[in-house]
Amino acid sequence: MKRALPATAVLAIALAGCAGTPSVAPPVASPAVPPPGTLHPGAVRYHATDLRPGDCIDPMPTDFSVTVVPCDQPHAAEFATTYIAPRGPYPGAVTLDRLVREECTPLMRYVPSRKDEVTVYGLIPLESDWPRFRALYCLAVPVDGGRLVGRVIK
Repeated sequence: MKRALPATAVLAIALAGCAGTPSVAPPVASPAVPPPGTLHPGAVRYHATDLRPGDCIDPMPTDFSVTVVPCDQPHAAEFATTYIAPRGPYPGAVTLDRLVREECTPLMRYVPSRKDEVTVYGLIPLESDWPRFRALYCLAVPVDGGRLVGRVIK
Protein backbone atom coordinates (compact mmCIF):
# COMPACT_ATOMS: atom_id res chain seq x y z
CA MET A 1 0.00 0.00 0.00
CA LYS A 2 1.39 3.38 -0.97
CA ARG A 3 1.77 6.04 1.71
CA ALA A 4 0.25 9.48 1.32
CA LEU A 5 2.52 12.36 0.37
CA PRO A 6 3.52 14.61 3.26
CA ALA A 7 1.71 17.94 3.21
CA THR A 8 4.96 19.65 2.32
CA ALA A 9 8.33 18.41 1.22
CA VAL A 10 11.51 19.81 -0.21
CA LEU A 11 14.26 18.62 -2.44
CA ALA A 12 17.57 19.52 -0.93
CA ILE A 13 20.54 18.92 -3.06
CA ALA A 14 23.61 17.97 -1.12
CA LEU A 15 26.66 18.02 -3.30
CA ALA A 16 29.44 15.84 -1.97
CA GLY A 17 32.11 18.15 -0.60
CA CYS A 18 29.96 21.31 -0.83
CA ALA A 19 28.87 23.36 2.12
CA GLY A 20 26.17 25.96 2.51
CA THR A 21 22.48 26.20 1.88
CA PRO A 22 20.90 23.53 -0.31
CA SER A 23 19.76 24.56 -3.74
CA VAL A 24 18.04 22.95 -6.65
CA ALA A 25 20.15 22.39 -9.74
CA PRO A 26 18.86 24.14 -12.88
CA PRO A 27 17.13 21.87 -15.38
CA VAL A 28 19.30 20.49 -18.12
CA ALA A 29 17.95 20.64 -21.66
CA SER A 30 18.32 17.52 -23.76
CA PRO A 31 16.63 16.49 -26.99
CA ALA A 32 15.96 13.05 -25.46
CA VAL A 33 13.92 14.57 -22.62
CA PRO A 34 10.17 14.74 -23.20
CA PRO A 35 8.54 18.19 -23.12
CA PRO A 36 7.37 19.44 -19.70
CA GLY A 37 4.15 17.82 -18.55
CA THR A 38 4.74 14.60 -20.49
CA LEU A 39 6.31 11.39 -19.25
CA HIS A 40 8.97 9.15 -20.73
CA PRO A 41 7.56 6.03 -22.36
CA GLY A 42 7.36 3.45 -19.56
CA ALA A 43 7.44 6.11 -16.80
CA VAL A 44 5.52 5.50 -13.57
CA ARG A 45 4.77 7.99 -10.73
CA TYR A 46 5.54 6.86 -7.18
CA HIS A 47 6.00 8.27 -3.71
CA ALA A 48 9.67 8.20 -2.68
CA THR A 49 8.84 5.60 0.00
CA ASP A 50 8.17 3.13 -2.85
CA LEU A 51 11.58 3.55 -4.52
CA ARG A 52 13.95 0.59 -4.82
CA PRO A 53 17.72 0.85 -5.25
CA GLY A 54 18.51 1.30 -8.93
CA ASP A 55 15.23 3.06 -9.81
CA CYS A 56 15.98 5.78 -12.36
CA ILE A 57 14.21 9.11 -11.90
CA ASP A 58 13.29 11.87 -14.36
CA PRO A 59 12.75 14.72 -13.97
CA MET A 60 14.54 15.66 -10.76
CA PRO A 61 11.81 15.62 -8.09
CA THR A 62 10.72 18.80 -6.34
CA ASP A 63 8.93 16.89 -3.58
CA PHE A 64 8.49 13.24 -2.57
CA SER A 65 6.51 12.40 -5.70
CA VAL A 66 8.93 10.89 -8.23
CA THR A 67 8.72 9.59 -11.76
CA VAL A 68 10.57 6.32 -12.34
CA VAL A 69 11.73 5.81 -15.92
CA PRO A 70 13.57 3.01 -17.72
CA CYS A 71 17.29 3.37 -16.97
CA ASP A 72 18.24 3.03 -20.65
CA GLN A 73 16.57 6.43 -21.26
CA PRO A 74 18.30 9.70 -20.23
CA HIS A 75 17.42 10.51 -16.63
CA ALA A 76 18.27 13.01 -13.90
CA ALA A 77 19.02 10.69 -10.98
CA GLU A 78 19.12 7.15 -9.71
CA PHE A 79 17.85 6.14 -6.28
CA ALA A 80 20.44 4.37 -4.15
CA THR A 81 19.29 4.05 -0.55
CA THR A 82 17.77 5.81 2.45
CA TYR A 83 19.22 7.02 5.70
CA ILE A 84 17.00 7.61 8.73
CA ALA A 85 18.02 10.79 10.55
CA PRO A 86 18.38 10.56 14.32
CA ARG A 87 15.42 11.36 16.57
CA GLY A 88 15.24 14.76 18.14
CA PRO A 89 14.23 18.27 17.18
CA TYR A 90 14.35 19.24 13.50
CA PRO A 91 18.06 19.66 12.72
CA GLY A 92 17.62 22.13 9.83
CA ALA A 93 18.37 21.82 6.12
CA VAL A 94 22.10 22.52 6.48
CA THR A 95 22.51 19.68 8.99
CA LEU A 96 20.37 17.35 6.88
CA ASP A 97 22.57 18.26 3.87
CA ARG A 98 25.63 17.30 5.89
CA LEU A 99 23.98 14.01 6.88
CA VAL A 100 23.28 13.25 3.20
CA ARG A 101 26.96 13.74 2.37
CA GLU A 102 28.30 11.92 5.44
CA GLU A 103 25.77 9.10 5.79
CA CYS A 104 24.48 8.44 2.27
CA THR A 105 27.86 8.49 0.53
CA PRO A 106 29.30 5.41 2.27
CA LEU A 107 26.03 3.50 1.69
CA MET A 108 26.00 4.13 -2.07
CA ARG A 109 26.79 0.96 -4.06
CA TYR A 110 28.01 2.33 -7.38
CA VAL A 111 28.83 0.38 -10.51
CA PRO A 112 32.65 0.66 -10.19
CA SER A 113 33.25 1.90 -13.74
CA ARG A 114 30.68 4.73 -13.26
CA LYS A 115 31.54 5.93 -9.73
CA ASP A 116 33.44 9.02 -10.92
CA GLU A 117 30.45 10.18 -13.02
CA VAL A 118 28.13 10.78 -10.07
CA THR A 119 27.76 12.53 -6.74
CA VAL A 120 25.12 12.31 -4.01
CA TYR A 121 21.99 14.47 -3.67
CA GLY A 122 19.34 14.05 -1.04
CA LEU A 123 15.60 14.39 -0.85
CA ILE A 124 14.98 15.66 2.70
CA PRO A 125 11.90 16.49 4.80
CA LEU A 126 10.78 19.97 5.79
CA GLU A 127 10.47 20.98 9.41
CA SER A 128 6.67 20.69 9.12
CA ASP A 129 7.09 17.00 8.21
CA TRP A 130 9.42 16.33 11.16
CA PRO A 131 9.57 14.03 13.16
CA ARG A 132 7.05 11.84 11.34
CA PHE A 133 9.22 11.79 8.21
CA ARG A 134 12.94 11.46 9.02
CA ALA A 135 14.07 9.50 5.96
CA LEU A 136 16.69 11.04 3.68
CA TYR A 137 16.46 9.64 0.14
CA CYS A 138 19.93 9.25 -1.33
CA LEU A 139 20.17 9.87 -5.08
CA ALA A 140 23.09 9.49 -7.47
CA VAL A 141 23.23 12.40 -9.91
CA PRO A 142 25.72 13.32 -12.65
CA VAL A 143 28.63 15.45 -11.39
CA ASP A 144 28.56 17.49 -14.60
CA GLY A 145 24.87 18.37 -14.28
CA GLY A 146 24.08 16.35 -17.40
CA ARG A 147 21.98 13.23 -17.81
CA LEU A 148 22.60 9.62 -16.93
CA VAL A 149 21.96 6.75 -19.32
CA GLY A 150 22.15 3.23 -17.92
CA ARG A 151 22.55 2.11 -14.32
CA VAL A 152 25.09 3.64 -11.94
CA ILE A 153 23.85 1.83 -8.79
CA LYS A 154 24.34 -1.93 -8.33
